[in-house]
Amino acid sequence: MHRLLDLWLGIEPAQRLRLRQTSLAMALMGLCAPLLHYAVSVAHDPRGPLLWAWTAASLGGMALVYAAIRSGWSRRFADPSLTSLQIAFAITSGAAGYALAGPMRGAVFPVLTLVLMFGMFQLRARSAYALSLFALTLFGLAMAAMAWLRPAVYVPAVEFGHFLMLACMLPAVAVLTARLSRIRHRLSQQREELARALAQLQAIATRDELTGLPNRRQMQALMDQELLRSRRHGHDFCIALLDLDHFKRVNDLHGHAAGDAVLRAFAQAGQAALRATDVLARWGGEEFIVLMPDTAMPPALAGMQRLRQQVAALRVDVGGGEAVAITVSIGLTGHHPGDTLAQTLQRADQLLYQAKHQGRDRIGTEASADIDGLA
Repeated sequence: MHRLLDLWLGIEPAQRLRLRQTSLAMALMGLCAPLLHYAVSVAHDPRGPLLWAWTAASLGGMALVYAAIRSGWSRRFADPSLTSLQIAFAITSGAAGYALAGPMRGAVFPVLTLVLMFGMFQLRARSAYALSLFALTLFGLAMAAMAWLRPAVYVPAVEFGHFLMLACMLPAVAVLTARLSRIRHRLSQQREELARALAQLQAIATRDELTGLPNRRQMQALMDQELLRSRRHGHDFCIALLDLDHFKRVNDLHGHAAGDAVLRAFAQAGQAALRATDVLARWGGEEFIVLMPDTAMPPALAGMQRLRQQVAALRVDVGGGEAVAITVSIGLTGHHPGDTLAQTLQRADQLLYQAKHQGRDRIGTEASADIDGLA
């Protein structure tokens, strides 16, 4: 059963919804056909060939609409559901059915109401008014024509009453549809505003406002995820703690605005020096952190050397025609299997302190720590 539904409706959610609506319209049209045949048979109307032509045209037209949607051809239009086209076709079919139904033609009016309600939750106000006017015009012509051709069955006074009833009903349906359209539009705007607000809150919660980099909370979550991946699949990853050298001096000599400019310039240069898979985040103050997923020590060291050299080449404009040079000290370590994340971070912090102690603008690694220990 599921396979048959997938074959009939497809598997894409939006497409399935369109095809469900069209299938419902086809079912309604299929139900109307035998009812019209019954009405003609009761009235002993000799116009059988016309009735069969109406049946073929009505069901065939809906089948073509279904095929256009199911094949994806309708996606080239603003409304891939072809709602207005389906309703206009159903109105035309209903007007023709009214002309064929004879004494039981009143049964067409509830069907017409259902047809118009079909588009209530999709049509825009302008389309609703246009389709209501189209229906009133087409049914009015059908009533006038049948009152002139078959006045004994389609009594002119009765047809005029039917027309007045439609003239009251159809505008009311159009107004209701227009109101629903405006409500849908307001809800859509509210959803968009809510989505923007949520995106802003997400950015505030995960991004550093000054540099635009991931903040400490976001980086902690990313490192936790990488630790789980490493334990599950045995991947290596490296972490580097970075600290801008003599940053306090920049603030003292040039002011905090200059310090902010230096932090932003460092963030841009750091991101440009890293690979797309590496993550640079602000850890706090002038301290930053780099996560290098799926990376062993030699490539990680090469990446940090590239970042260090790019930062050393920076000249940051701090106003007043002055530019300051900055350097960065780095503590780089690979995660050891069995260690906690806190242990890896502590090791990176110790290596950063070592780089600072050895003169700054350099990278502290476990290899250099081992050499210092032997000395």
